[in-house]
Amino acid sequence: MSVTEAPAKPPASTRAVLDFAWDAGKFRADDAIAATGLTRSTVLAALDSLIDIGLVEELPSGRQAPGARVGMALSTGAHGGSRLGRPARRFQLRAEAGVVIGVDAGWAHLTTIAADLSGHQLAREEVDVTEADRESPDRRRDLILTAVDGVLAAAGRAVDEVVSVGLGVPAPVNGEGVSPPHPLHFWEHMNPGLQATLDELFPAARVENDAALATIAEGAAGAARGYQHFVAVLVGRRLGAAVFLEGQIVRGAHGAVGELGGLSLVSGIGNTTGLGTRAEEWAATALAEGRIPTDHPWAELGADEFTAENLLASARLDDPVTGPLLTELGLTLGRICSVLAHFYDPEAIVLCGAVTGALTEVLRIARWYAAEDAQVPAPAILVSQLGGDVVAIGGLSAARDAARHIVVPTLLARQHQQVRASGE
Repeated sequence: MSVTEAPAKPPASTRAVLDFAWDAGKFRADDAIAATGLTRSTVLAALDSLIDIGLVEELPSGRQAPGARVGMALSTGAHGGSRLGRPARRFQLRAEAGVVIGVDAGWAHLTTIAADLSGHQLAREEVDVTEADRESPDRRRDLILTAVDGVLAAAGRAVDEVVSVGLGVPAPVNGEGVSPPHPLHFWEHMNPGLQATLDELFPAARVENDAALATIAEGAAGAARGYQHFVAVLVGRRLGAAVFLEGQIVRGAHGAVGELGGLSLVSGIGNTTGLGTRAEEWAATALAEGRIPTDHPWAELGADEFTAENLLASARLDDPVTGPLLTELGLTLGRICSVLAHFYDPEAIVLCGAVTGALTEVLRIARWYAAEDAQVPAPAILVSQLGGDVVAIGGLSAARDAARHIVVPTLLARQHQQVRASGE
């Protein structure tokens, strides 16, 4: 290729083979042929082109891929006998060819995960968001970019290896990564032009509502896998939801489908305060009013241990101290799920966030309430197993999906730049 020649877009056959290889693990050419419907020569040519740019690697022939035929390939000789042929060529995605990053840019914490192209996590970093960071959109942008640099350093990778970034914010986001104005400017502070900033720095970027990324994570590798109609609800510090119907995320005109501000109009809910925050506020009031005996497990928690996870972990319905809290949370959650069921008619509602692991008693009440209030079959109320990293994990999934579409031209462009630099 000439040093002045621009890299061409990959042919459709190369894209088809890459789509197969992206999640295939180790595979043979025959597997790619069967999956794509392309001819052997076309598949092998596509694989060779992907090998040339460092995106696919050919494996040594000494080991068989899982499911491969045992022994050497057989071919028929001139006299009808069989003879051993050359072992089948085996390949796999070269995962280290690039890096994808998932970011949960929350109100109080910022979690960043770096992974290779296969989705294998390389490093995870978490930082607290200070009041000063919240005061200025510029400081928030700087904090996010610093966090990306930090997780790359922890992974031992460079910024020019990043192919794509998926980032979640606590604000509605439309299909272009932009948040609408908020009466108190909260959404603009949470998403201060982040899509444009990331587009300038990385080959691909996707800014989403944080609950939308939780939805992506749950649908891809979580409790909602296999469902075509579900709602993912973040229930920890604040209430936020994203809606997945007919096999896709539903956004609305401004990306606000799933925003739960309307819960302030619902008796028994009143606002978008999360279950974790409600639990902490309830327990703090009970402690201040002397309603927690000195020998109660809650009274033994230090100030830094007085968290929703710890409070709920030791709470029981038959405990006169903690039972009223669990009942209140259960009825509140039941009302929330009932409202979502009435509006969206989902098959399932998935509760997400770090606090969900301690909601066993609360869930029992919520499921009862939602079933009693249902007009059509009540949705299953499921608990995420992805923990507090669900948004960042969804960011990784979104980043991987974006990377799959642009990684070939990205690597070709970098290869082109290297050729140009060597010729100057």
